[in-house]
Amino acid sequence: MRNKVLAFLVLVLLCPVFANGQNITITGKTNIPNALVRLLAYDEMLTAEQTKIAETQSDKDGKFTLKATVSEITPAQIAINLDRVDIILNPNGKYDLEIIIPKQKEDESYFEKEQPLLSINAADDGGLYSQYVMAEEMLNDFIYENFQQIYRGRKLYLMDTIENQIYRQLGGVKFDYVKDMITYRKATFEMTLNADKTIAKYFDNQKVLYLNWAYMGVFCDVFAGYLSRREFNQADLENAFYLGYDKFMTYLDKNDFLSRNRQICELVAMAEMRRLYFEGSYDKQVILKYFKHIQETSKYQKNKLVAANLIKWVTKLSYDSDAPSFSLKDKNGKTVQLSDYQNNMVVLQFVDRLTSLIAKDFATLDELHKQWGDSVQIVTIVTKESFGNCTQMFDKQGYTWTILNLGDDILLLEDYDVTTFPAYFILKRKNKIGMAPAPSPDQYLDYHVRRISKYF
Repeated sequence: MRNKVLAFLVLVLLCPVFANGQNITITGKTNIPNALVRLLAYDEMLTAEQTKIAETQSDKDGKFTLKATVSEITPAQIAINLDRVDIILNPNGKYDLEIIIPKQKEDESYFEKEQPLLSINAADDGGLYSQYVMAEEMLNDFIYENFQQIYRGRKLYLMDTIENQIYRQLGGVKFDYVKDMITYRKATFEMTLNADKTIAKYFDNQKVLYLNWAYMGVFCDVFAGYLSRREFNQADLENAFYLGYDKFMTYLDKNDFLSRNRQICELVAMAEMRRLYFEGSYDKQVILKYFKHIQETSKYQKNKLVAANLIKWVTKLSYDSDAPSFSLKDKNGKTVQLSDYQNNMVVLQFVDRLTSLIAKDFATLDELHKQWGDSVQIVTIVTKESFGNCTQMFDKQGYTWTILNLGDDILLLEDYDVTTFPAYFILKRKNKIGMAPAPSPDQYLDYHVRRISKYF
């Protein structure tokens, strides 16, 4: 008996399936050969931050395989280069799928093309994916068809009707994750009638569903501006805020619901601190200290993760934060790094194709380049497909600032949150963010460059 126990303990310690989760296998095909393929799992749905849990590359035929581990039902995305599709992962699940990326049209921005299409050929996950998708589609169709009656007519009993239909059509819902999604979709409408009753019914002494988007959607809506309620005197609230975290949480305890639900109390505090951070009415550094305090001391592991993600979320590309680094080739094949501009102010431009708009921006930048001289460096980063055309224009027009080939470093676009082209950023010396994003050359770019340079 003793040997069996010892063998089991050794197995638990050595086997990653026990230690870190359970195996997920995804075999897939895409119409993009030699593409970067990533599996990105959501950490939690309050910030929607993600962690890469697998990465590979599609072969010349577009085929790929991803393997990872998850310990619970987890919403995730599969990224083909920068295009993404949603998927729900079940521990020990095996999926066979196909992802079609629509061809980009000439007049579309890189990020404005049609959404990719995911087709699941087979899913060995106990039926989770099919139940989730079918339940969500039935809910969406029903709400669309009955929105006026449910929302304006306040006929919430209709939501019970669709819930019963879902259960009948699916032969019962066996996954709590799917049941919770249905429940909190119903709560979305109940919230419009009475927020306090919704809080009492769906959040008081209830389990916190960090990975369920329907739960977190209701949470964000029903607790939006919660600290602005009448029971919180705003002067007393602000005083408590500046007296330190413990005093602040003690002040929140005057609210019966928050005092009974410490786990949610921390979440509400963090969500409200995020709001106050961007409103600018409270000291941002103090708010960051609150996040760090929760990250280090909370007895709820998921709250620690939320706090860590909020720190990343509110500081990414913020003023005086570190600009994402890069190492790219110029038109002569020379490697240029962001660190080469440690002692310079930089205007960073991202370009996806040569258009009349881009040509106009280049001409305006050339005028600014002559005005700025060596005091401001301009760096233009162009996607691989358009780099040749843009360098030809540079040579033809005699533009002398740096032009770089994005090449295969497409994740740099994610690092800078580039969602439309052209995109501009102002970097201070020591590669610190000055303005992100910045306006285009014909929309007061020069004004902001000079404004920021005054603070050096």
